[in-house]
Amino acid sequence: MSSSRSQPLDRIVQAIQAVKDGEYTPALLETLFTADDLGELARAVDMMARGVSSRDRQLKLLQRVIPVGVALSAEKDFDRLLETLVVEAQSVTGADAGTLYLLEEDLLRFVILRNTSLGLQMGGTSGRPISFEPVRLYKADGSENRANVASYAALTRQRVNLEDAYQAEGFDFSGTRDFDAHTGYRSRSFLTLPLEGASGKVIGVLQLINARDDEMDGISPFRDDSVLDALVLLASAALDGYIREEKLRQEIAKLRIEIDQSRRDAAVADITDTPYFKQLQDRARELRAKRSE
Repeated sequence: MSSSRSQPLDRIVQAIQAVKDGEYTPALLETLFTADDLGELARAVDMMARGVSSRDRQLKLLQRVIPVGVALSAEKDFDRLLETLVVEAQSVTGADAGTLYLLEEDLLRFVILRNTSLGLQMGGTSGRPISFEPVRLYKADGSENRANVASYAALTRQRVNLEDAYQAEGFDFSGTRDFDAHTGYRSRSFLTLPLEGASGKVIGVLQLINARDDEMDGISPFRDDSVLDALVLLASAALDGYIREEKLRQEIAKLRIEIDQSRRDAAVADITDTPYFKQLQDRARELRAKRSE
């Protein structure tokens, strides 16, 4: 076999060994993608290697997501729970930025905002409040606000995956463009997901921005990811459980106040109905009458 063919074959063998060791990168074979039979073989190996690498990545991430879901369920600090949801979603998807909204009546309120490139952290445990106005689900005339991608996801209960927000049709990204203009950032790929509670009602919206692609050294569209689905499911359950527990605590506290007030009213009634208290009232009236003479 000539050296001109043995060298590419050696590279292919090295690539197969790299797949076995979990160290494969496309750079190992991309220079061999020629039009001959060796080029076809290199492409086939590359396709196989990418598939194996993807499955390995999914498995590793899934092994990570399950403990995260357990930790979220045990978290008693609400701000830390919200923040962890966004941080882990960014990690799983490679997102540069993430925003979490909670649904309060007909408003999506900003609770977490993070942007790695800008070093921006607001809400959660950061101690920095978010000044952005909440997103309304309905317009002044009562019609649905489907122009905002977050409210659209909440209203339709559908995830929205956009390759480039600036090129997206049907959505108003003027606020995003203003943010980019002031910060020098470029918001490109968006993944917006509704979060649903156990009852099936939407409790919030998670939005991820700019999926970083290390292989392409740039921003890529978000991929459909079963690991992210698992994380969102676990996080939604934890978030829904915390919200329901908090409402129950508030109802119990309100009930205690009502009970205490009832007890105070009953105690006052018991006192005012006694002969001794009535004698005091009669004595007080007599004294006031004498002073007025």
